[in-house]
Amino acid sequence: MDKKKQMQFNLNNFLLSTSIALDFVSMNRYKISLGHSKRVAFIALNIGIKFDLSPEELSDLCSYSLLSSIGLNQSNDDKTFCEISNECAKEFIFLNQNKNILLYQKEKIDGSGIFGLKNEEIPLFSQIIFLARTLDIMYDFGKENIKSRFDAIEFVKENLDIYFSRQIIEKFFECVKDVSFWQDMLNEQDTMMFIYASLYDFTKPLDFEDILKMTTIFHKIENPQSKLIELAQIMSDFYEFEHKDKQTFLIASSLCNIGKLTLGKDLLEKVDELNIYEIEKIKTYPYYTKKILQNIIGFSDITSWAIKIQERLDGSGYVLGLSAKNLNFKDRLLQTLYAYNALREDRVYRELFSHDEAIEILKFEASENRFDITIIEDLEKILKES
Repeated sequence: MDKKKQMQFNLNNFLLSTSIALDFVSMNRYKISLGHSKRVAFIALNIGIKFDLSPEELSDLCSYSLLSSIGLNQSNDDKTFCEISNECAKEFIFLNQNKNILLYQKEKIDGSGIFGLKNEEIPLFSQIIFLARTLDIMYDFGKENIKSRFDAIEFVKENLDIYFSRQIIEKFFECVKDVSFWQDMLNEQDTMMFIYASLYDFTKPLDFEDILKMTTIFHKIENPQSKLIELAQIMSDFYEFEHKDKQTFLIASSLCNIGKLTLGKDLLEKVDELNIYEIEKIKTYPYYTKKILQNIIGFSDITSWAIKIQERLDGSGYVLGLSAKNLNFKDRLLQTLYAYNALREDRVYRELFSHDEAIEILKFEASENRFDITIIEDLEKILKES
């Protein structure tokens, strides 16, 4: 492995970590307990094991399951949700992309689904994920409710040959005979332990550019209009970062807002002035960014930069309250770019600021010792030309 160009990368380790963000989106949409993506993967893997899938197939099934809700933040209808999820999955280069697994994840076996596929026309993985997602959304297996287990089993029986195929149901019924199948879903750590124990370690060297393609997906599903990654690329070229420094800085830029997915659109897009409790809630998102990124293998520097975007040189930022002596050049650069990008975006509560207006606002903040004035002066010159 060329350490200047590559990093050891494990897709399921990455997806299990980032699933925290998607679980908040699912919780806000479906009003279910946290851990939905991992419960979908847990159910899918249990069924996949009953099908005697190969280690490679189980790894793919787990990845698709963890990605199954990725389009939820940008869609309000099932067809768009499936299309966005499937397009996002195509950026995850480890996966077999031949069968449009997430496009068909809501197909019913009788042909009454979104795209009208029937029986064997629907990929096996899509059928498994459909069962797992449907049942967890309806019955929320993250909550201890014995009745809901019986109701779920009865629902499956009633929808034999309508929603679900006989082969899927037979394997599901084999799984539910074991009480640990239900109990392990009540505790996220137990669910995670089962998933990791069921998967082979397919860690391998991956180019930084390929990792960036995958991490950018999470940046865009949180904020499709963001130009932050492009701005980070311009400025890292201006400062002549070496290849590894540039690429890891771009990856940090792509993930620094992932914690915002935990907040919900109602709060982030509120037109009226936020109250004190809502302001404090928004201030939690860098904490969740840290919680999401800190368990990804090889991401220590990336995590360190990403979680400091709301810190300020005078110590008035959040969530750590760091001051100038604790903020290195890349920390300061990403903070400034993040603020500039935010000012240059339209928001529901204000119009975007021009380049000159954004620079003036940042210069005022620098005069109050919150941003690095030398970086702002560079942005003033370089970004005006971009």
